[in-house]
Amino acid sequence: MRSNVFSESYTEARDKFMQAAGRAGAAMTSYPHEHQTGPQGEPLYLDVAHLGPRNARRLLVVGCGTHGIEGYSGSAAQTHWMSMHVKDSLPEDVGVIFFHAHNPWGFAHALRFTEENVDLNRNFVDFDMPLPANAAYQHVHHVLDQPEWNDATVESIFEALTGLRGSLGEQGFSDAFNGGQYSHGDGIFYGGIRPQWSNVVFRRAVQDHLSGAESAALVDLHTGIGPPRGHVFLCFHPAGGEAYERARRWWGERAVNREGVTHKAVANYKGLLVDAFVEMLPALRTTAVVVEFGTHPRERMQRASMAARWLWSHREAGAQLRQHIMGEIREAFYPSDPSWRDGVLAQSRQIIDSGVAGLAADVSAPMRPE
Repeated sequence: MRSNVFSESYTEARDKFMQAAGRAGAAMTSYPHEHQTGPQGEPLYLDVAHLGPRNARRLLVVGCGTHGIEGYSGSAAQTHWMSMHVKDSLPEDVGVIFFHAHNPWGFAHALRFTEENVDLNRNFVDFDMPLPANAAYQHVHHVLDQPEWNDATVESIFEALTGLRGSLGEQGFSDAFNGGQYSHGDGIFYGGIRPQWSNVVFRRAVQDHLSGAESAALVDLHTGIGPPRGHVFLCFHPAGGEAYERARRWWGERAVNREGVTHKAVANYKGLLVDAFVEMLPALRTTAVVVEFGTHPRERMQRASMAARWLWSHREAGAQLRQHIMGEIREAFYPSDPSWRDGVLAQSRQIIDSGVAGLAADVSAPMRPE
């Protein structure tokens, strides 16, 4: 199965997803990107596959590709689950909806960000209000903004970041580096100055497919944080609240305790997609979690993110260097190790199954009248 569901291009991944959705009997909706294409001119889409009754009032949404390149493993997980799914096997009044490629430009170009260097997972803020401040980011940007990219430069960057961490503290450093910034358009984890196409279309798809539900959950699949061949949950619901307790009940204690997280301090993120999902559906009982499949040690992942940012701001980089950097980025966020890929499929299937079972068994959720 591994060789059948993993892909080496966005188009290949989309084709496999669409074929699996068709075999599973899913109802399909596609949202074309009107302004951007892939590297070979291929069209880009957010594709939505709805399994189960269209009027189901309990819905599990499984999304992928918020961070572009991370969609390769998420797409494989979605395709694998649908290929294992037997028609009409979902619990009564439960549906599963797959959102394929929240950020299809990043997916197709094998980068984490959108066509405007925007981290989609920092873009779901209210642009009618003053943008979130991140005053300390200017120090991070000064460290990252180097004219060359080589091992010596990277070593000096990490030394400078260590010094900055010492002055800001672990939490302050994580907020500055990872939390999102809205001041430097060529910077890392840039939240943008307007909603991205992927933001607008995600919101449209949520309204189109969940407006009639009474209970909805979202699992947003990512890679890069956590132990290799393992996974971690990131739950941003207030501790002790109903949604927090549902996540704990459905997926266990690790859904809320951040077991395995490789960040020494988790940033106070701004503009998260999972938060937007909850805010968009105030009349529904919502539960939203991020699932990260761990890949490599933290420093290697930071290097890959910084390298991608460097390439964005140095379009003149030579072809050989660009190819080398892109290879590092791809291996960091989409490992080629067969055992890692097997693990993604096994773990994601269990996570999706647990979400379905949780929705079906949630005794406090609204039930259809007899």
